[in-house]
Amino acid sequence: MVKVFQFDENAREFSANTYVVGKVGGNCVIIDLGSTDPTIYHYIESHYESIEGILLTHGHFDHIRGIPALLKHFKNAQIPVYLSKEDAPLLEDPSLNNSPMNSENVKVHIVTVPVTDGQDLILKDFHIKVIATPFHTRGSVCYLFNDDNALFTGDTLFETSIGRTDFLTSQPNRVTESLKKLLTLRETLVVYPGHGSISRLGEERKNNPYLKQIK
Repeated sequence: MVKVFQFDENAREFSANTYVVGKVGGNCVIIDLGSTDPTIYHYIESHYESIEGILLTHGHFDHIRGIPALLKHFKNAQIPVYLSKEDAPLLEDPSLNNSPMNSENVKVHIVTVPVTDGQDLILKDFHIKVIATPFHTRGSVCYLFNDDNALFTGDTLFETSIGRTDFLTSQPNRVTESLKKLLTLRETLVVYPGHGSISRLGEERKNNPYLKQIK
């Protein structure tokens, strides 16, 4: 089960989509956590026994801002946070995580567990494949949950678009290399992006101009 929290239209704080994945009554994992909205905590408390981890697709402020508040709320739990080592510096450096763009100064002081391309993460009941897709940031990754038919793409892939490549740690020359990896996956996967609407990989292959131009 995937629960979607969307905050793009939140006037108080701009934040990426947050996803909570798990079987009700069991464990869950969180993908990206840019919002401090307590609705997320209340939902988790009423549906799950524990949080097995927070998976970050990259380190921009709108994907990380909510982490300190959640860790404080669940202060008696040991919740690991997973992120590529390339993006770890973004957590504590506002100039890299882009928070000044939103008149903020976001610094998240935590130690993360590094993830690498092709890694199989096993968090209790969850089997997750890490797919490195560096271009939006140097350390951007996607997370594939085969059991849930779900691909969490962060700001790598949106409905009919992709993430920006003009930030300090962007690598625009790696767009094609990264997107080709996604094109090797099955078309029936549901795509859960960092912003905007949910899609399917097959639909993106047909309609996304950035995927259509890849040979």
